Amino acid sequence: MNPIITSLKHNSCPYKQIRKFSDEPGIYAFFFTGKEFPLADYSPQKDEIIYIGKTESSQASRDEKTHFTSGKTGSSTTRRSLGALLKDRLSLVPIPRNDKDFDAGRKSFFKFDEPSEDKLTKWMKDNLGLAFYEYDQPPSEIDRLETELIAEEKPLLNIDSKNPDNPHARIIKAARKVCADEANKAMVKTDAFQVPNSNQILTFKANTMSAGKTTHKYEDIFKNALSQIENAIDESVKHKQSVQLSKEDFKHVGGRDSYSFNLVFLNGIVDNNIGGSAVSRDLARILDQNSNIVKKMKGRCIKFNMDKGFILWVTNK
Repeated sequence: MNPIITSLKHNSCPYKQIRKFSDEPGIYAFFFTGKEFPLADYSPQKDEIIYIGKTESSQASRDEKTHFTSGKTGSSTTRRSLGALLKDRLSLVPIPRNDKDFDAGRKSFFKFDEPSEDKLTKWMKDNLGLAFYEYDQPPSEIDRLETELIAEEKPLLNIDSKNPDNPHARIIKAARKVCADEANKAMVKTDAFQVPNSNQILTFKANTMSAGKTTHKYEDIFKNALSQIENAIDESVKHKQSVQLSKEDFKHVGGRDSYSFNLVFLNGIVDNNIGGSAVSRDLARILDQNSNIVKKMKGRCIKFNMDKGFILWVTNK
């Protein structure tokens, strides 16, 4: 057995017990520490590596901040595979990874809506273990080592060309295709705005409190700033306007890495895909519910975008 495989197995640790992630590049391995693996008639052994990956930057950036972070499924093949296998068990809702993929017809990529992302992250943290082998070498050498280790260990979640004889790849790829198809078929363009029509959080309902909400939780922030936003819409005819929103308010009700978004209203109707952004959907919902604001946007193309400083910009395009 390759001594690096031996080292990875010897140093495996349940995710929740990890206190520090390496800042070095290298090879990481996933282990299953739960009771019931989400693949029919398959139960990984205690020291069985179920996925091998590489990072050319650091374990912290790849494992902690990507694989085990909500909202990162589009950037993590491991999250997509596990999410696909867990879709029915956890009632996960697939959506397109981003507007560019959807518009360009790249339909194999997907992520999940916000509640689903959180469910998947919790399952992973509860049921997976990790090990890491620091390997501070050029990218080509890291790739060579990853290829060598995958060829020896044949992990079930490695389903690309580096693991051609994986007997589970067909089932996992089929499950991923179901998610991708569901994500893309759910995208519709209605008279209101373009979003996944199967997602309950898109239903227009008035809510009075943001704290503790799982849906529409940013609405009250925009309601409180509605008069300023309406004024910005009026003044945007002359030049670009800004409304400073509260960072603390967003952090209080959300838990996102980024709250930035783009939202375009054309003739009083949302004209871009906002299916992947709960923040923009909530602003669209609040604006759409205000008949006076909708009237003001008729015959105009208005872009709303919020930057990292929580400034909402309003532009008459």
